[in-house]
Amino acid sequence: MEELHPLPTSPLPRSLELLRRARAFRRAFLAALFAVLVLAAANVLGPRVGAVTATGGGYRLAVTYAEVSRPGLATPWGVEVTREGGFDGPIRIATTRSYLHLFDYNVIYPQPSAETGTPELVIWEFDPPPGETFRASFDGRLEPTEHLGPLAATSVLEGDVPVVTVRYTTRVVP
Repeated sequence: MEELHPLPTSPLPRSLELLRRARAFRRAFLAALFAVLVLAAANVLGPRVGAVTATGGGYRLAVTYAEVSRPGLATPWGVEVTREGGFDGPIRIATTRSYLHLFDYNVIYPQPSAETGTPELVIWEFDPPPGETFRASFDGRLEPTEHLGPLAATSVLEGDVPVVTVRYTTRVVP
């Protein structure tokens, strides 16, 4: 019968330098993990909403949009147009088509009375609201396959001429 030799249970000897490097790596990893958790708790890494405003041609245009978002998340977009004295005709709003392609959106509220476009723009025409302020927004989610947010512009048009324009972009993070 063969004699069995017991296996040693103590760890193999390691150099002091190797142990110090392993400890430094563990500390750096834990510090990075802690930093990510702190940034996430402070909502630095999450979706962020921004707004841009401009005035011109008797209009005040404000667009609310996501400065930062992730694919698949509900992402806000809205427009507000104010005109002192109210609106005497339809409101025409043009937005960059490539920006709208970032979204899977179901409907724009309120529904436009007419919609048209060019290769670069989507143009909505809305019936004038009572009062001096018009608001529209859509319910949308960032497409899961989108990872780059193009520069966008939204304008109020009189005829086919932009009278006031704002520019913005949405940064898409993984």
